[in-house]
Amino acid sequence: MYFNYRRMTRCFLLVILTTTCSHVLARNLYSYVLVGPNNQEIVRTIVDNNTCPVLNSGVTSYPMTLRVGKENNSQYSENQSFFPVAVCELNWPTNTPRLMLDGRLLPHLPSAVKKVAIIGDTGCRIKAPFAYQACNDVAKWPLKQVSLAIVKDKPDVLIHVGDYLYRESRCITLGCQGSVHGYGWDSWQADVFQPMQAMMASVPMVLVRGNHESCQRAGKGWYRFFDPYPYHPGQACINKRETVIDNPYSVVINQHTQWLIFDSAEIKEAHPDLNLSQFIQKMAALQRLLKPHYQHWLLLHHPSLGYAYSRLLAWNGGTYEVYQAIQKTAIQPPLMGQFDLFLQGHIHTFEISNYQEPDLPINVVSGMGGTQLEDRFPENNLIGYAVETGVHIKKQVNDQQFGYLIYTEESNAPQFIVKDAQGIVQQICHVSFENKEFSCLKQ
Repeated sequence: MYFNYRRMTRCFLLVILTTTCSHVLARNLYSYVLVGPNNQEIVRTIVDNNTCPVLNSGVTSYPMTLRVGKENNSQYSENQSFFPVAVCELNWPTNTPRLMLDGRLLPHLPSAVKKVAIIGDTGCRIKAPFAYQACNDVAKWPLKQVSLAIVKDKPDVLIHVGDYLYRESRCITLGCQGSVHGYGWDSWQADVFQPMQAMMASVPMVLVRGNHESCQRAGKGWYRFFDPYPYHPGQACINKRETVIDNPYSVVINQHTQWLIFDSAEIKEAHPDLNLSQFIQKMAALQRLLKPHYQHWLLLHHPSLGYAYSRLLAWNGGTYEVYQAIQKTAIQPPLMGQFDLFLQGHIHTFEISNYQEPDLPINVVSGMGGTQLEDRFPENNLIGYAVETGVHIKKQVNDQQFGYLIYTEESNAPQFIVKDAQGIVQQICHVSFENKEFSCLKQ
């Protein structure tokens, strides 16, 4: 029999090279675009090893850099916060109108935003001893439906007002049977990246840190995946006993609206004075960011002027620590009066309200993105109700069902459109920032 040794040698080398390349090249598991300080867009990609991909503009190639490498079992033995994936990133290059990853266009922030999607409090709530949401039932945890509905709306940018990961305990009921739990990669993938993959791939995002992303909880994952600042291990919740509070930052979305993003994740509602001095300092930093002659929105997780209801506690007002931090900030004119809108989550419902006292912003809560909803609100008239000392409701509307908001300014008429999980309009709330008034009409 005749053997072509030269040909066999070439084939053998090809097999070796192919095997080696397949071992080295990383799989791009998920990609997304964050909008960070001063409108800097940040492309992030999660990969299954420490090899970062290359982005392409059609003219120029842009290698991504490693933000944080993957962990192995010897590095971190506590599997509840174990991350066997790496994160790569690239600041969107100036004057580059498009970028592609694996031949797919990445979402890009337009010069003027006309449509905004708003969600919050999205993960599947599993927390012993009483909270076991049915993660396996799309009607009872509809986050993927919400994500797909937002994709169809084609917003220019998305705001998530915080609380992404809720699978904190082992499931002991049928509705969530087989669910992962803890604060590591398995839970982040199940609660965040899998159900929101389509949405994250289609729209740039402004992400707010929630109390579920505090250092004691899922903060380690927040700093790997979503924090808009450069990664520093000493300020990344590696130690669950530490307290890390980000600096506030600004995003300007058009010629008349500025968003101020504030990190309230480390607020301890059971201990109102804990970390309060740090929050006062961070609130004072907002003054340096405010642009004159703009509408100012404050984006944070905890609602200082909101209200909630539970069968156990009845009605209760907003987050005391946020209100105190704003009030105790020694700024003139007072900081509270410099905002036109507060946009928050934390309360698992939709609500919009204004107040009898002057110089207070309209307050919007969008916390119905998927996690277990609040107890059904009674049909009480809350006019005059004190959400904080000296702050009384003038008008309020709430809607307790899963869904999200769309904000638009068509014909110079600002409005929040309340949609259910399938994207069907439930009500439209027209807003006047000048008068701090609103009116909602059910559809």
